[in-house]
Order: sequence, then structure tokens, then C-alpha cells
Amino acid sequence: MIEFSLFPSNSIVMFLCVAMVVVATATADNKNVVMITVDDLRPQLNGAYDMTQTITPNLDKFATESTVFHRAYCQMAVCSPSRNSFMSGRRPDTTKVWNFIDHFREPSVGANWTALPQYFKENGYMTYASGKLFHPSHPPNDDYPTSWTNDTFNPYYWGNSKPIGDAGGCNGAQITFTPVTWSYGSGAVCNDVNDTESLNDNDNKTAPQTSQGVEYDHRLATRTIEYITHAKSQGKNFFVGVGFRRPHLAWRMPKRFWDMYEGKTIDVAKMQTIGNNITVLAYEMNGEMGQIYKKAGKSYQESPQGPSLPTDLQRALRRGYYASVTFMDFEVGRIMDALDAMDLTKNTAVLFHADHGWKLGEHGDWSKCTNWELDTRVPLIIRAPWITSSVSARTMAMAELVDIFPTLVDLSGLPPVSDSEKLEGISLVPVLEDPSAEAPHNKTAAFSQYPRCPQYVMEKNPEGYECLEVPKENITRMGFSVRLADARYTEWRVWMPTCEADWTAAGLVAQELYNHSGDMGRSPATFDDYEYENLAYKPESQSQVKEMASLLDGMYNHHGPGC
Repeated sequence: MIEFSLFPSNSIVMFLCVAMVVVATATADNKNVVMITVDDLRPQLNGAYDMTQTITPNLDKFATESTVFHRAYCQMAVCSPSRNSFMSGRRPDTTKVWNFIDHFREPSVGANWTALPQYFKENGYMTYASGKLFHPSHPPNDDYPTSWTNDTFNPYYWGNSKPIGDAGGCNGAQITFTPVTWSYGSGAVCNDVNDTESLNDNDNKTAPQTSQGVEYDHRLATRTIEYITHAKSQGKNFFVGVGFRRPHLAWRMPKRFWDMYEGKTIDVAKMQTIGNNITVLAYEMNGEMGQIYKKAGKSYQESPQGPSLPTDLQRALRRGYYASVTFMDFEVGRIMDALDAMDLTKNTAVLFHADHGWKLGEHGDWSKCTNWELDTRVPLIIRAPWITSSVSARTMAMAELVDIFPTLVDLSGLPPVSDSEKLEGISLVPVLEDPSAEAPHNKTAAFSQYPRCPQYVMEKNPEGYECLEVPKENITRMGFSVRLADARYTEWRVWMPTCEADWTAAGLVAQELYNHSGDMGRSPATFDDYEYENLAYKPESQSQVKEMASLLDGMYNHHGPGC
């Protein structure tokens, strides 16, 4: 067995933090950590979630070695608020990040909080990362050097920010389908990337992405393997994170992954309108995708009431998403193979998850940014080989991304984070030790939220409607959602300039209640069969509405004013 110590035997290292003193007490029994975060990935995996139309052989194998969570949820279904939440261990109403402007390190918020990788760094781990873990520059410099090892091997957190840059789009490419050619306003899908050039393991790691023929996610996997190799050579424990970009738009991938879906049946969403008796606040339009598609002079656009995009276009878009997932799966496989080759698998915790979900035509929508199940539910798979009950396990226990921070600390064997930090998640290690949904330690509810800015017309300014670049004091609506085992309930409330919801009766704008009885969190049925009939206003639902409304009130109605 390969053993690592955090420090030389004759050294004692202490880190003075604002609220506590952290003493590095790790021994050779401490575990390494690899955290794999994927952008815009719904649970569209074959072996883990029974999505058989998607090709994911590496994650299929990983799932057989791990615990698969079928009820895992983000706290806000868009990139920056979700990442500020799970990387700090606090919910959006605590981080005060509801848009793409703010971050948790602002002086009036969490300048002195201990972030997830920072905790490992302060306990003697080597901490490295590449790609999108924190939202780019939120917090500034991706929290470097506060959270990341500062040495000559890692002069700057690698990826997203200057000088490396981010994953490229489609460069105006068009995709030709038979028998029609569709023109994409922003190049949603591009499959003409050269395999040999894009999958070269020997890229120039100091060169900007714009000068590279090597695909961004391939570079990220290469950096991750280098970090793990370096940490092993130093004889120290490591926390290594990687934030893969695909399947975030544009759905760009080396051609070999697109070709894997040639001739395969690709189904489309069963329900392609917003649903019955559902407030339009629940819906959004994707300003990023370029919603207008044209054929022979006729335009098509996503809409809450339809008409749907043409079926052959939908299948082409889904193929682009699926092929991007398969490309990401390939890169995850490279990292798993490297851990095996270095004999590190047995003492390394690996956590795989997404920042939020995505809709592929369900509700007539092609994006994230809602409180619906499709956007709030995420894949979450944890491998900890030394916990034998967690191997090849599935669980219906509730989990939230805010639980990641305490879970990884618990898995590593480091001391728990001080109560003074006021983390808002719990460790999921008890679930790994007993995956049964009935275990008394398990959560019974998961909470999410999403703002709306209806002062912007959705069809004309969809990103304004989503509040992405709207100052937080100008947000005017907030949707709060709670998921129980058999139901989801959402309240839309007035959001005031003091950055708090109006919890009076006058502040209640709309309600949603959806039945989830029989939803097992796997197979296409979990996407197609739920949350299309709002039951909130039915007389027979009022006792359930009252019960779930009290859960929302208890979770959210205590933050008070303050932006």
C-alpha cells in the first residue's frame, strides 16, 4: 500500500484562521481527494442512471465501484450561484450570490470563510485544480492563492481565466443534416473537430486555448494527471479538482464521439410545452443558445406553449449533447486509469457531480435556470473503496451539493470543519455506510431556489429575465423550492431591494406542486413523466401545500435584509 504523510515527521504546522486554529493532525491513514465537476450535466449516464441512449463506458465502470445518488440536488440551477454555494459550503441566501456579478469573498459576506479546497490546503494537502470549479473569477483569481498550492509547479490556477482562457465555441460552423441543412445562430453543435489534433496529450500548457488545436477538456484531464503524479512524487496527500466544460454549450467534440451515435435511435422529449396550470415564472428561454432556427425562410423558436422545434432538429441537438457527454466520459476515464496505474485508487476518494441539470426539449425548453427537477437534480457518484458498503451501491437518500464540503473532509479523515464556520451541509459518509433511504441519519428534503426578473421581457431579453447580469438589489422575484421523496413544491415570492423575500401573504405570487410518486431517479421516465401537472391549487392538495410551505418558511424565512 502506498502511504503518504502530510508533513515530515519532525514538523508541526499550524494555520491561524480568523475563527479558529487548525492544527494539521493527518496521518498516513488520510485519504487523497479527486473532485470532478461537470458543467450542465443532467443525470444522462447509461450505467448509473439507466439512460441507455448515452454512451458512457468509463462512468458506467466507475458507478459499479461507487455509490450512485438518485436524489441529489443543486441549490441554484445556474453556474456561478451553484459553484459559489458548493465550494463554500453555504446556500445562495448566505453567499448572497444569485447572479453572475457577485461572489462569496466580498467583504460584507465571506471574505474570511474557509473554502473547500482551502480547508485541505490549511491541513497540509497539496491543492491543485484546472478548469471550472469556481465560476471563472468568482471569486477573483478563482480563489488563488488562498485555496490553492502556491509553488513553481502551479504558478496559477490553471484554466478559465487569463492567460489560458476557456473552451471554444463552434466558430460559426454549420452542421449539415440529411435531408436538410439547419443554420444555428450561435453554433450550438459542432462536430468537425479533428481527432488527432484535439486529443493530443502533449499540448503546450502555457499557451492560450485560442492558440491550441487540443480540445480544452483534454487539456484539463492532462493537467489533472500531471497534478496527481506530482503530488505522489512529493509524498504528500492531495486534493485535486477538475472542472470539465462539456456538455456546456457549445456542444463541441472531436468527431469520433459524434460518429458513435451514427444510426442510433435518439428519442425526443415526451412533453414539449410548459405543462398544465404552471406559472410562466417557472419557464425561461436560453439566451445563450441562439433560439431562432431557420429552414426555407421559416423560423422556429423555443416557447412555453409551443410549437416545438422540428423533430429532426431536436434529435440533432440531443445528439450533440450526448456526444459531448461521451467526450467528457472519455476524459474522466483517463483520470481513473491514471489513478489505477499509480496504485492510488484504493486510498483516493473520488467525487463526481454536476453543477446543475439541463433540459433537452422538456417543457419546450433547452437550458437550465429553473426550479424544475430537470435543472435542480444532478448526477452525484462517490467512490470510497475502503467503505465496503458503498461499492456498487445505489441510494434514494436525499443529497444536496452543499453537502460536498463536509463529505470530502469526512472521507479524507481530517478533523471536521469547525462549527464556527457554520457550513450548511452535512456529511454524506453515513449514507455511504448505509445507503438505504430509510436510514435515520438521512435528509428528508432538498432545497433549491431561482430568481426571476420579469421587468425584462423574456422573449426579448432572456438573460435579463434570468437575472444573470442584474444587480441583486434589482431582482424582483424569487422562487423557493423543496423536494420530498414524493413531491416538489415551489413558491414564487416578491423579492425586495433589501435582498430578502416578502414572506407575507401579499408577497406570494405563484405556487407549484408536483407529484413524484414512483419517481426512482433513473431511466428516461424520470425526465418525461413528472412536473407537467401543477396540483397546487386543487382543494385536495391544500394540506400538502401547507406542510411543504412550512418547510420553505423554515429554511428561507430567517436571513433578514442585507445585500
